[in-house]
Amino acid sequence: MSNKVIRAAYCLGMALMVLSACRHSASDTVPTVAVSEDTLTKNALQGIWADDEGGAVQFRAEGDSLYYPGKESRPLYFKTTNGQLVICGADTVSYEIARLEKDCFWYHSITGELIKLHRSEYELDSLEFNDEPQAPIAMYDKVVKRDSVVMFDGHRYRGYVYINPSTRKVYKTSYNENGMKIEQVYYDNVIHICVYEGKHSLYAKDFTKNDFESVVDANFLKGAILSDMVFTGVSHEGFHYEASLSIPNETLCYQIAILISRDGKLSLQKS
Repeated sequence: MSNKVIRAAYCLGMALMVLSACRHSASDTVPTVAVSEDTLTKNALQGIWADDEGGAVQFRAEGDSLYYPGKESRPLYFKTTNGQLVICGADTVSYEIARLEKDCFWYHSITGELIKLHRSEYELDSLEFNDEPQAPIAMYDKVVKRDSVVMFDGHRYRGYVYINPSTRKVYKTSYNENGMKIEQVYYDNVIHICVYEGKHSLYAKDFTKNDFESVVDANFLKGAILSDMVFTGVSHEGFHYEASLSIPNETLCYQIAILISRDGKLSLQKS
């Protein structure tokens, strides 16, 4: 082995030793710190909190859960860490804690507004909460059936729609007047459609909201339910329906035109 090769190997070995030493030194001087929950802050939040301005009850912290007034909002898991109140659920939202003492809790809402709450000592405020498990809300409590008859090109067609309540859950996130996250649970629907010419079945399918992924915004679809379906007619192209996907109890809605060709092919288009 030549002297040049020996010197190269020696230099490489020294470089690796220095690099290894640097790595060990860095890990020794900057230890990894695991982020843990601030249990003292969580304990200080326990109880019922009301708005300073109007006195309206905002939430009750009990254990790991936040409970909200009324019957429709479900309890949500929360934690406190790094000066933040973190509320979990279908998504996670964090609030900066500005002040927390025995009788006051201030935090910054998602819009940056400073919200001031006080600990409620009013006994009747506990009646604001429904401690029974919150059942998902069904937009329909039974199967809804519709049928329509149309004439086209000398033929009589009948289109059926069956809106079936399902056990598919949709989580709707909203915010109260103080920017605090609340969450409601709804049951989605499965809608069956079929087209007949006389007694002959031409097409039949069960639709869920996932069938509209290609034409509906993903974020909207996540919180939407398949709320309605209407048979709109027959043409030379095929059979026409219109589906409605909506956010529960809001005006936001997608209308999707459905075309089913004579050979059973499906196409979708925003109305």
